[in-house]
Amino acid sequence: MSNSPQRRVEWDPSKLHFEFLSEDKYVRFQELCLYIAQQCLDDPTLSSIKLYKILFYSDFETFGHYGTPITGWSYRKYPFGPMPTAASQIEAQMVREGLVRIVKRPVYDLSRQRMLPLRDPNYDLFNSKQISIVEYWIRFFWGKTAKEVSDYSHGKAWSIAGMYELIPYEAVFISDDPVTLEDVASVKELAARYGWKM
Repeated sequence: MSNSPQRRVEWDPSKLHFEFLSEDKYVRFQELCLYIAQQCLDDPTLSSIKLYKILFYSDFETFGHYGTPITGWSYRKYPFGPMPTAASQIEAQMVREGLVRIVKRPVYDLSRQRMLPLRDPNYDLFNSKQISIVEYWIRFFWGKTAKEVSDYSHGKAWSIAGMYELIPYEAVFISDDPVTLEDVASVKELAARYGWKM
């Protein structure tokens, strides 16, 4: 064990992305909600909590792979996991505009709110790479309860933010996997190659 003091790495908020501004951000968020709700019509465990997690992971993973998220919306840390900052306002607006209905449905021994789409989403707003990521997360969470989805979302990306604080998109690069011996060997090799001090 090394006697050197542990270095604490802190996020520099001035260099992080918490939100991406675009003219169609609001519409893209609505249409992606419609898409997810439509694709999950046969998932008996769909709830608002699950919908928000699919949105979160889809946005963050798309940012991680391509440098730009699908909606660009900001997400906050909540006790049940990450949640889009304006989710309840947008949901209410979608109800007023007749795009969706929010209904309570039994999920096992509980009652959960879920979004029912009243029209098809506008597929033209999304490309195939974005949709494939959304589809992955829909399948990943299919059949899982709100508690299972919530527990899964309490990873390192969720942990770095204080309660109700914004989660930076760069958190997608933080792995929840434990460090392996191969990881350590790889870092040592890179350190030797580039002259990094360890």
